[in-house]
Amino acid sequence: MSNEVTLYDRQKLQYWLRTKQSIRAIAGIMRKDHTVLSREILRNGSNREKYRADTAQARADKRRHQKRLGKLDKHPALKEYVVNSLKKEWSPDEIAGRIKETSFSKTERITISHESIYHYIYNRAEKYEKLFLFLPQRRTKRRKRGGRKSRNIPIPERKSITLRPAVVNERKRMGDWESDNLEFKRAVTKSAVSVQCERKAGLIRLHKVARKKSPEDTLEALTETVESLPSELTNTYTFDNGTENGLHTLLRERFGIDTYFCDPFSSWQKGSVENVNKLLRRYLPRDTDLDSLTDEDLYVIQEKLNNRPRKRLNYKTPNEVINEYLKSGALLT
Repeated sequence: MSNEVTLYDRQKLQYWLRTKQSIRAIAGIMRKDHTVLSREILRNGSNREKYRADTAQARADKRRHQKRLGKLDKHPALKEYVVNSLKKEWSPDEIAGRIKETSFSKTERITISHESIYHYIYNRAEKYEKLFLFLPQRRTKRRKRGGRKSRNIPIPERKSITLRPAVVNERKRMGDWESDNLEFKRAVTKSAVSVQCERKAGLIRLHKVARKKSPEDTLEALTETVESLPSELTNTYTFDNGTENGLHTLLRERFGIDTYFCDPFSSWQKGSVENVNKLLRRYLPRDTDLDSLTDEDLYVIQEKLNNRPRKRLNYKTPNEVINEYLKSGALLT
């Protein structure tokens, strides 16, 4: 016997109750346990004389909806914190982690997972809220992640990423960088943004390059970053196989920096900077007229990302981690 009571069951129950038969007799006819029917009448119909199938169904639906309320629906303070953090352009993962590491979880005694936040954004939030607009990709529906293939371009003195030391792969020291160019529609601009990301702390540097495939312009952007930082913060650079990275050997000669390259069609091997590029699309979509932006505009965007909490940093920001490192004078492990 099934304990579930459907609308059809309720309609039959209403009919048989009108015949003045006992609950046990009706249960035998309907092939239901008599306790199930007694509970149905008590919860959704007050008593057998007033029981109506449509009213009982409405009450059952309302109760079912209340049971399925998500954590954000049940806790207004938590919802306010999450929504305000989304408006700061933090990701659901960063918000969930920050809640666990701040006093909010202690005072409110509640936490939430990033999946619950995504579920609220795409399934529970009111249509007018449009919280998906605060996510980096601004997609109306969640999608599976996919990558783009990079071209296999011959690079002089190219050293494969497979030769990169384990200390770099495991993020066990500061000063190992990944580099990429963020490109835009050709009809809008020929410029690009040189995006550089430090692997351990996640520190970001952005520089405008006038010609997106120019090795000279890219080298100038890399040099600007290297010269602005202490030498212990620039040990290696990892690139893809774009022609703009053709002068990488000059980094070795000028600064003693080792350079490595991803395998062909494997840009995911420099995942840190690829993830940064996705975040940057919030501020710099593909149809951006980069020529209209100043260096100060790029700096503002750069520092927004450097002040975002990161999961792998125990929800500290890259700037916080770098400042702690520089103050301590010792390698963070």
